[in-house]
Amino acid sequence: MVDTGHLVAWEGTTQYTLRKAAAGFFRSMMSGEGIVAEFSGPGELLIQTRNLAALAGLLKPFFPTQSGGGSGFNINLGS
Repeated sequence: MVDTGHLVAWEGTTQYTLRKAAAGFFRSMMSGEGIVAEFSGPGELLIQTRNLAALAGLLKPFFPTQSGGGSGFNINLGS
């Protein structure tokens, strides 16, 4: 079971279902976690320790702005 805010990717061979994190609607909203994904079957999951908003904020300085600027930092992801 994984909080959907921490999911990055998963293999197509993996089945999943989405459900509320807590038993009731009120408890789910109060827990701070809304929806979780429950996975089964063979395959790998890629997860991150930061939630999506925090990850985006961390990466933002490394991407060019609309004015064409940027930090000049290049990330080599291999090719």
